Amino acid sequence: MAWQATRFGTLPGRRTGLGRSRKVPRGRKAVVPRAEGLVQKLNAEELEVAISERDRPLVIDFFATWCGPCLLLSNELEKVAEELGDGVRIVKVDTDEENEIASQLQIQGLPTMVFVSTDSNKPALRTEGLLPAETIKEIILNEL
Repeated sequence: MAWQATRFGTLPGRRTGLGRSRKVPRGRKAVVPRAEGLVQKLNAEELEVAISERDRPLVIDFFATWCGPCLLLSNELEKVAEELGDGVRIVKVDTDEENEIASQLQIQGLPTMVFVSTDSNKPALRTEGLLPAETIKEIILNEL
């Protein structure tokens, strides 16, 4: 498999971005990723700390609440987190709430995942689109 490798050091400073809201038709509920669970939602500052202080492989999911594949990926990431436990840290960043960091990292397609190794000399891997839990585990175990 070919993965796009990028350098992923500390993140540049950011300003607070304006989040977008999306209206939901009457009679329908908005689908929002679960707040609880093993996958943590982070803002840009928390993400920078997570990257700089990582002591295990880090998977970053850039998502949006209105993105159908992002919601499906959320379930796959929960499965991976359950299976690998403390062997990996999985976090997610809402690109609507953190639009400046998404712009700086050139996040254009959703969902986008960035896989960051504990070795700071090793480039990060980046994928776009929905991946099954088994493929995500394979990347974590074999590439990081």
